[in-house]
Amino acid sequence: MPLVEIEDLKVSFSQYGGRVDAVRGVSFTVNEGESLGIVGESGSGKSVSCSALLRLLPATARVSAKAIRLDGIDVLKANKEDLVRLRGRAAAMIFQDPMTAFDPVFTIGHQIVETIQAHRQLSKRDALAEAEQLLLRVEIKNARDVLGYYPHQLSGGMLQRAMIAMALSCRPKVLIADEPTTALDVTIQAQILQLIKKVQAEFGMALIMITHDLGVIAETVDRVLVMYGGEVMEQGPVQQIFDAPQHDYTRTLLASLKTGFDPSADEDMTATPALELRGLSKVYRVGRRAGLFTNHSEFHAVRPVDIVVPRNRIVGLVGESGSGKTTTGMMAMRLTEPTGGQILVNGTDISTMGPAELKSFRRSMQIVFQDSYSALDPMMTLSQIIAEPLHIHGIGTAREQTEKALDWLERVGLPRNFGGRYSHELSGGQRQRVAIARALILGPTVLVADEPTSALDVTVKAQIIGLLKQLQAEMGLSMLFISHDLSTVKSLTDTVVVMYRGRVVEQAATQAIFSEPQHPYTRALLDAIPADNPANRRARSFLSADELEAATPRYTTVQTGLAPNATPQLISIAPDHRVEAIVTT
Repeated sequence: MPLVEIEDLKVSFSQYGGRVDAVRGVSFTVNEGESLGIVGESGSGKSVSCSALLRLLPATARVSAKAIRLDGIDVLKANKEDLVRLRGRAAAMIFQDPMTAFDPVFTIGHQIVETIQAHRQLSKRDALAEAEQLLLRVEIKNARDVLGYYPHQLSGGMLQRAMIAMALSCRPKVLIADEPTTALDVTIQAQILQLIKKVQAEFGMALIMITHDLGVIAETVDRVLVMYGGEVMEQGPVQQIFDAPQHDYTRTLLASLKTGFDPSADEDMTATPALELRGLSKVYRVGRRAGLFTNHSEFHAVRPVDIVVPRNRIVGLVGESGSGKTTTGMMAMRLTEPTGGQILVNGTDISTMGPAELKSFRRSMQIVFQDSYSALDPMMTLSQIIAEPLHIHGIGTAREQTEKALDWLERVGLPRNFGGRYSHELSGGQRQRVAIARALILGPTVLVADEPTSALDVTVKAQIIGLLKQLQAEMGLSMLFISHDLSTVKSLTDTVVVMYRGRVVEQAATQAIFSEPQHPYTRALLDAIPADNPANRRARSFLSADELEAATPRYTTVQTGLAPNATPQLISIAPDHRVEAIVTT
């Protein structure tokens, strides 16, 4: 008997003006120890299908099926006690956004212990000890400290590891991973995928991997289910799907995986840059309790960095979680106050401006945030959200503002009738499109894009990137593009800046970064890019911080013309190519 059996599943949602059919007759099975990938674009019904399996859908959902069985139990007829057993012991779920899945007012340890005690008869002390072991098992080395941390104190990658530990705490038979690497940079994504496969083999679990990323599918699963518009388009062994897809939609998905974009045309590099960061740094004062006293220390989130974004150019900023790239982007927008340095927008220093003086610059500099769920006001309709910048700056009448907002909904690929919806009624990818529309409605000249395509499937990602390129040509848009998706960075950007532990370790033209990376960390990033075909799967080794430091390039004073320095420093090794290196005699 299959561990998971879904037959003719149909799910619809009530909303103003009628019902929306989210899932239309989906059927699939998962056997013990098997890995199934469910792939499709945002809104295709992937997550809804698996949420129905655990009866986690909201009250507005209407669910019907010939059969929904999990570990031999009919889920539709299960009582409360059966559901408590199924959720955790039969199946556990890793959610797309761990920040919203964890309760922000309780520590990580409290929440894992609570989960263990809800399903198993263990004392609090034993549950806490097991929680620490689980965190160590998912490769969180300072597990004892992390037990006392709150969710906001962890990076995205660390938080996702803690979520996996909590899912494993009840030793489930099937692990459902809903976009587990969406918001993670490429190295952390590779580590998380490798970790999921490792714990799956260790615990003998089945795996359902829900994703829009075909690279993740190629890396992790045995069998694939392709969904579109709430229906199954195609299913089969993963190698067959990649090598000989039968459905037109599957072929479109695979074609999108290899879509490329031409880099920007040559521009006058002597013109005043659209955005320039000079010696920008951020230091946080951190307190740590030691008995009755608190010891304070300084944490250098961003060490002095120099980044130039020329007019009508796109500069990519890449690095793993905690490298300081998002903090740099937030400082560039003056949404995080820098500790030192200057921020020049179109040649004007805005780093010391007051709020009133700064407001006029907000029209020409906008940001797209990484987490669209928390970036959109849940009490406002989509048309109100997109029109809000026009309202703040007093542009147009209320009717004109709404009309322009609806136009932008269309430009980012959503129907105009979505204007009356709320953000919680959208999929993750749809919410991100709304966030992009809101940022672009003022026609900015500088855009800081913090993971703008992280929640988008490959087809919509191609659409949004195409839109950004079009706007760049039309409006002279300049962009600081923060991303962990190196395939997008490669095809979209003109220059790449690589950050590691708050420092810039390499900076060069995009082609040079990808063809001749000089720093070991840059090479590690490129090695972590997911395979584009299951046949290219490979085991990866991840360098420790000490190993990366030991492999730092070394150049002689003859090669550089600089005085010897045992401390790594950025040096020029070719025109427009700088790398962190140690200069020796």
